Amino acid sequence: MLALGALEPTAATGASGFDYTTSWGSLSPYKDAEGFNLPKGYPQGCELSQVHILHRHAQRYPTSSPLDGIGMVNFAGKVANYSKAHPNTAVGKGELGFLSTWAYMLSRDLLLTIGASTEATAGATFWTNYGRLLYRSGPGVAGWNQSLNVYPNGTARPTPVFRTTSQARILESARWWLSGFFGNTGANSSYDQYNLVIIPEIEPFNNTLASYDSCPGDENEGNKDVVTFVNKYTQAAIARLGALLPSDFNLTASDILAMQNLCAYEYAALGASAFCSLFTEQEWEDFEYHIDLQFYGDYGFGSPAGRAQGIGYVLELAARLNAQLITSSDTSINYTYDNNVAQFPLHQPFYMDMTHDDIIVSVLTALGLDYFKYGPNGLPGTVDHAPKRSFDLNHIAPFGARLYTEVWTCPNSVSLDNLAPVIYQNPNVSSTSNSTSYIRFVLNGAPLPMDGLLGCENSANGFCPVRNFTSGIPSLKGDAMYQYTCFGNVTTGHQVGDGHP
Repeated sequence: MLALGALEPTAATGASGFDYTTSWGSLSPYKDAEGFNLPKGYPQGCELSQVHILHRHAQRYPTSSPLDGIGMVNFAGKVANYSKAHPNTAVGKGELGFLSTWAYMLSRDLLLTIGASTEATAGATFWTNYGRLLYRSGPGVAGWNQSLNVYPNGTARPTPVFRTTSQARILESARWWLSGFFGNTGANSSYDQYNLVIIPEIEPFNNTLASYDSCPGDENEGNKDVVTFVNKYTQAAIARLGALLPSDFNLTASDILAMQNLCAYEYAALGASAFCSLFTEQEWEDFEYHIDLQFYGDYGFGSPAGRAQGIGYVLELAARLNAQLITSSDTSINYTYDNNVAQFPLHQPFYMDMTHDDIIVSVLTALGLDYFKYGPNGLPGTVDHAPKRSFDLNHIAPFGARLYTEVWTCPNSVSLDNLAPVIYQNPNVSSTSNSTSYIRFVLNGAPLPMDGLLGCENSANGFCPVRNFTSGIPSLKGDAMYQYTCFGNVTTGHQVGDGHP
């Protein structure tokens, strides 16, 4: 039974304790995930050998999608046109009285100042939790300095290389992240501390960090189901808020969706929004579900192209783990970037690739992680309200989301059940004869279960031997069915269950 507070429109935190910022799906501000049914912590006695980061850009202005920016622009135009046509009539009353002075203050696509802050904080946090260990900074070292960029024998390492797409918000997110990691002491530029490979984001250019550009497969099943669901869940809000508008305003489901989007975007751009308190807890949960539904059906296990869109990055991850260049490709990989160490370096302590939310979703799909699967027919769009599910974009891909692939080298005598909240110094186990290298996927601060990932099904606390993971890569590539999915005669017309036709 719902608490009474859940039936009333909420403020930032309603009477029930509900925080609507956690129900904006991929529009939510970053927050560490609560967990994915595995314990957090670090293995004691193991050496942190490497980390691979797939990172989402941070808070931005809306995109041009009909479900996003276009809907808000249309609603703003509707309000403005009504006011112009009825100069002596208030557009709204009561809770909607603010519409008489409201103005649409958003632009399109650009990274926001708060987004720059999110990325810089993410880079600094990575230094604190991982970077100091990878570069063995020692006691009293507050941040990065170039003298740390050496091999264990003391010889200098090459300048580290990181990757981004050319889209402005992705590129700027990468630079702000790196600014946070490298410290920018005295607000000086850190550009000389790294090289940044900028891969063009344009159709039909191959780019694993924007793989939809090179895969014209079926990526719209989620969008179709969203239209059905939005028309259902918004009916109560149409009736309630429509009563506060003139009878000829004709409030629609699209308007309600735009108002909820305005809450999230104004919160990011302006710090607050008058639209947020208009909706009930259930309506916010349904708002989040409509975004989950879209992504699950367009890029996740419900998408016929879900695995195909993520497999390129998975193959690049395997190549880096095996210290191998990539000299040919039949997926989204652009091997002209991956066939040389200047742009695709090997043996780097950590890698950071800046990308989009949908790529993170597709990579999780390409890995076949069962935790995020819903069922054989995808997520339902014909329900009245959001169903219980483990696919929750607020935890998967909020603004500034990050998927870490940790590599640990552990003596065989070490227990992976013994996790500590912090590692003070990174042990050197290179001289240990009986050791095993493990990978662990950590999404937004929480380890992921490996169930469903071939070779890693019996992993302890999410730790899978690297050799087991890489041995399953050919099967993952086969499951993605890239060429057929992206360029074959694939006709589905509905969501699927496992991310491929």
